Amino acid sequence: MTGLLVWGAGGHGKVVLDCATEMNTFQPIAFIDDNYRDVARFCNRDVLGDSCTALTQAADLGFSDFVVAIGNNTTRSRCFEQALAAGFHPATIVHPRAIVSSSSRIQAGTVVMVGAIVNAGASIGHNCIINSAAVVEHDCRIEDHVHLSPGVLLGGAVTVRRFAHVGLGAIVLPGVEIGEHATVGAGAVVVDDAPAGVTVVGIPARAVEESKNL
Repeated sequence: MTGLLVWGAGGHGKVVLDCATEMNTFQPIAFIDDNYRDVARFCNRDVLGDSCTALTQAADLGFSDFVVAIGNNTTRSRCFEQALAAGFHPATIVHPRAIVSSSSRIQAGTVVMVGAIVNAGASIGHNCIINSAAVVEHDCRIEDHVHLSPGVLLGGAVTVRRFAHVGLGAIVLPGVEIGEHATVGAGAVVVDDAPAGVTVVGIPARAVEESKNL
């Protein structure tokens, strides 16, 4: 088995740990977190320290793969690039109770949580979060560093550009595009394209402000 570093000892880290443990592919599993300056424990796993110390020591301890368990897209991207530069390999984490079509494509570093569905012809980029019970319908295109929150429903052939965040329970109708760095509010129903860098909310969703997801 391969050792796995989970970057982020917080709430999202708990869920990622559960997914990785259920896969029964990685051993040992340990955390890295910039809020920890000394060796500690989180969810009965070692926290090796912060990024300044742990990345230089983890390889000697048998760790080669990593996943970033941080919800914020910009922070997750920064950590992802830092781990790559340190020579670690991004793991793809798919919970055994997710449903993933054999004709879909999921890039390295992405996590697909329990109950999620990724249907035929869908393409998901690097370092994405497909959260619990999210549905990515046929022929969707999800670019790098995207976060789909729990219960999101993307209709067929939806495009979600880099760094976009789709909130809890939001619905995006077939063929719609969510722009780069855009944010879709919880429970929104998106019937038209959402431009880059905006936040859209409501039913039907309307732009309310520039996104803070930059």
